[in-house]
Amino acid sequence: MLAFYFKAGENTITINSDRANFALNYLKLYNEQALPEYEAPSDADLKATQGQKIVIEGEDATYKNDRTLYPTSDRNSYLTSDNRDEVAPTKTRYNTIGKDNWNQATQSITWDFTVAKDGYYKIGIRARQDIMRGLYSNRRMYIDGVVPNQESNQIKFYYDTDWDVIYPEGNNGDPIYYYLEAGTHEITLEAIPGEIGEIMDELEEIVYNITSYYRRIREITGPSPDEYIDYKIDKSIPTIIEDFKEYSIRLREIQKEIEKLSGSEGSEAVTLDKMAIVLDKCTAKGRAYRIPSMLSQIKDNITSVSAWMQTYRGQALEIDMIEITSSDVDFASTKKNFFKSLSFNFKAFIGSFFEDYNSLSADAENSITVWVSLGRDQAQVVKELVDNEFNPNSDVKASINLVQGGIVEATLAGKGPDIALFIGGDFPIQLAARGVLTDISQFPDYEEVTKRFTETAPVLYTYNDGVYGLPVSQTFPMLFYRKDILSGYGIDAEKDLETWDGFIDTLPVLQRSYKAAGLVLQANIVMNGVTTVPTTTEAGNTFATLLLQKGLNFYNENMTETTFESQEAIDSFEMWTKFYTTYNFEQTYDPFTRFRTGDMPIVISGYTFYNQLSVAAPEIKGCWDFMQIPGTVQEDGTVSHASNSGGSGAIIFENCENQKAAWEFIKWFTSTDAQVSYGNDIEALMGTMGRFDTANIEALGRLSWSQSEYELLKTQMLEQIEIPIIPATYSVTRNLTNAFRTVVNDAENSRDTLMWYNRDINAEIKRKLEDLDMYSEELKKGD
Repeated sequence: MLAFYFKAGENTITINSDRANFALNYLKLYNEQALPEYEAPSDADLKATQGQKIVIEGEDATYKNDRTLYPTSDRNSYLTSDNRDEVAPTKTRYNTIGKDNWNQATQSITWDFTVAKDGYYKIGIRARQDIMRGLYSNRRMYIDGVVPNQESNQIKFYYDTDWDVIYPEGNNGDPIYYYLEAGTHEITLEAIPGEIGEIMDELEEIVYNITSYYRRIREITGPSPDEYIDYKIDKSIPTIIEDFKEYSIRLREIQKEIEKLSGSEGSEAVTLDKMAIVLDKCTAKGRAYRIPSMLSQIKDNITSVSAWMQTYRGQALEIDMIEITSSDVDFASTKKNFFKSLSFNFKAFIGSFFEDYNSLSADAENSITVWVSLGRDQAQVVKELVDNEFNPNSDVKASINLVQGGIVEATLAGKGPDIALFIGGDFPIQLAARGVLTDISQFPDYEEVTKRFTETAPVLYTYNDGVYGLPVSQTFPMLFYRKDILSGYGIDAEKDLETWDGFIDTLPVLQRSYKAAGLVLQANIVMNGVTTVPTTTEAGNTFATLLLQKGLNFYNENMTETTFESQEAIDSFEMWTKFYTTYNFEQTYDPFTRFRTGDMPIVISGYTFYNQLSVAAPEIKGCWDFMQIPGTVQEDGTVSHASNSGGSGAIIFENCENQKAAWEFIKWFTSTDAQVSYGNDIEALMGTMGRFDTANIEALGRLSWSQSEYELLKTQMLEQIEIPIIPATYSVTRNLTNAFRTVVNDAENSRDTLMWYNRDINAEIKRKLEDLDMYSEELKKGD
């Protein structure tokens, strides 16, 4: 709850809708009233109500104020309460609520319950807080919308890996009793920051200030200070010594405050002490010359403290059930019985040999089989969406299975599914070239369905004039920039970074202060310890972006050769490599850390980079923004911001017996409503970090983006031009990478190098086409 100060007289309150439309009934201004202290009822009052017990299952919440609060499951303990008789050790059932998604202040859950008899009742909450080791999570409890007393204003749930019953208690440790009249009531638990919230706010400011000093030191010394040079940091930055001393003192004071809250001295806040030790070394008398040599330690400890804050800022809590009982009825015990635990774990062990954990749905008669190539949590969301929205309204049911890899092998062995979701890379084209996928462009309403995507999105699934998939996800690049840093150098991002020429003009300004800019990194694949080049061009690849903005794609009209011998391609390749040879861009770097610390205030990355920054870098909230990638000025004066995308799609296999039903399924799954439901459910499950990169234009606008953010994303999305995927696309990406490394690492001529490797690319394209022609002939003979 926030308190606002108003001056006497007329004041103006303005409310802007940033993310959604809403209706406002009224505004009420009032002074916060002090909560009354608890007064225990008499023994006679307690005895007037006997033998009463009400059990509320946590998952049966009446309503929540945040969509991330949803029923969760626990099958690790036989003590977990369930609407059924007992918890099944091999089944996933919704029997709890909360977990680490219920960790933000003001998030609340409300349950309804009915009291049979007027009287005094105590309230026990079976809960588990296993995230904040050594500390506690806080909840404020409301009864019928009112906090009854001071003791209910903050209920503490200490760290424990097992279930525990927590109840509001008085000064003497006895349970607090609440008077309830017969009838229906509401109980609400609201997450509040408690004492740790104020500590985190101060820590956030300290970390931001230390990071600012880190950037200023780096501007003087560069990224690799010479240990034999005295940079006289204390003279160049006169305030650094005194401020570092103050931060060190305050960090240790905060550490003691945290230890006092946790009730023990331990390792929970030792990260703060390590940061203080580094600051002490920087401020030791006569040792200011050591500050540059401590630069890497300062950076590492900033990262450690920020990560610690991310963990302990939240107020995670999982609720199993709530018991409301009269004074003579005890709460259910959470003390484990050795033999029951042994039996439960033994059943789980034996069941693991027979339970099919990859099959998420029961196979119904005449059902279509759908394989989902995602994590279990995401696949479970797909399954629930199908069960709730598709199967009840379809004559043919869909059975969902979780499969990690092996789709190509299973299909070629005749054991593949009817439909596969979230298939990306060159898999759809490789399968289409071998005649195992259905050409969905044959369906009469195909053209109407594709209007939900960008014009070129189906290109990623097109082969030999056929289309073999519908886009599901689509990621594309955006330019992220630190507003606080660029403004200090007089750089107006929206103006100066609109074009590549402007982008290049800002580089000397940044590099004079040892700052850098980052381009899209190559998405190398590591398997069994071996790093390989991806088979398709990564989204936002700089060479592809520059070429597309010049109006040229990778291949000729017949897809038999590349266009890399054109002047546009040569110029694009030369400009790409020049970023690394002339401007010394880094080929490998950690975008998140470098952007967070300010070493790299400009980063071009996939737009889901927004998710990571929003969640994992709270200390720079409000200090960064994003915009379209730099563009190329066209002959008519307009600016092209075109680039290429990456993504995944939904495909239908040729051996599917019910092709019409399969088409209806992927039409439904890629529809606006289904994509919004899936996106919202995934974000509810994983938080902002899991915000879905849907390929459906309208669905993108109905996710959790603000209107201004959506307009930026939509504008870039509509400018995307996709690069066709061919059977030999692996050769294109591999040889382009080799050409790039030859120029950048070996200082070879860019034009000659591109021409040399382009011969290999075209030779492989020709060879692959000939092989597939032979393969097609064999298939025809087999028929």
